[in-house]
Amino acid sequence: MRNQGGIAFAATLAAVVLGAACSSSANHSAAGKVVAPPANASPAEPATTTTTQPTAIGLRTNVDEKAEFGPDKPLTPAQRQELAIQLVAARSTALRYPTVAAATRAGYILAGEFTPGAGAHYVSITKSASSYLGHTSAMDPAHPLALIYEGTAPTSRVVGLMYGAFTVAAPEGFTGPNDHWHRHTNLCITFDKGSIGIPFPPDSNVKKSACDALHGQFMRETLWMVHAWVVPGWDSPQGVFSHANIDLHCADGTDRTDKIGFCTGASA
Repeated sequence: MRNQGGIAFAATLAAVVLGAACSSSANHSAAGKVVAPPANASPAEPATTTTTQPTAIGLRTNVDEKAEFGPDKPLTPAQRQELAIQLVAARSTALRYPTVAAATRAGYILAGEFTPGAGAHYVSITKSASSYLGHTSAMDPAHPLALIYEGTAPTSRVVGLMYGAFTVAAPEGFTGPNDHWHRHTNLCITFDKGSIGIPFPPDSNVKKSACDALHGQFMRETLWMVHAWVVPGWDSPQGVFSHANIDLHCADGTDRTDKIGFCTGASA
């Protein structure tokens, strides 16, 4: 039986996995056994995206995520200056872990698998637990919840970051109104030999009983999260805080995914 701390950490990782899982275009796969959803757990109807493969987790959109597609609102000079400082801090953090090998050496582990548009998310157990226990609306750009990579091979390069907040309402986040935070519903995560899996599509009608049958942790609703595409050369065409980076694709250059929404084929 897991203790409260273990459950809290599971919730943190669940949210992180979802950030990796739900976006609007393109990348890889990871390790771990994929379990097909039961017949009564059909996924919710996906929204139209830029991909021809709507099953990709990173390419679906829920209610929160649809709000991210609006045009950016203008900033005041003071806001621009403050945001620039925050983005420099975020970029510096990302570049401290330039490759998957650097992240794993620092204790980060892969959460979920690689998905088009959202890449591969690596989380730190220590930082995730700290984020949960903080329960604060304040966001530190130098302390993201996850590092995002273009693949899962040791040489795969960092492309962005993901931030999370365990607050009732969306946090203030970055300066200005353009970092639209989102959540996910009906998330099931599993833990096996140091790997974190998502056996069912998030934001679908999967039931807790189906997750329990896999000895997973079920979340009706996750924490708040936002992506930040701050790494030079990986700017998102849809904006620094866009839900997905449409330049991230599976290892074979396509957005083909399995039934869960992760890329098929090898990670690279």
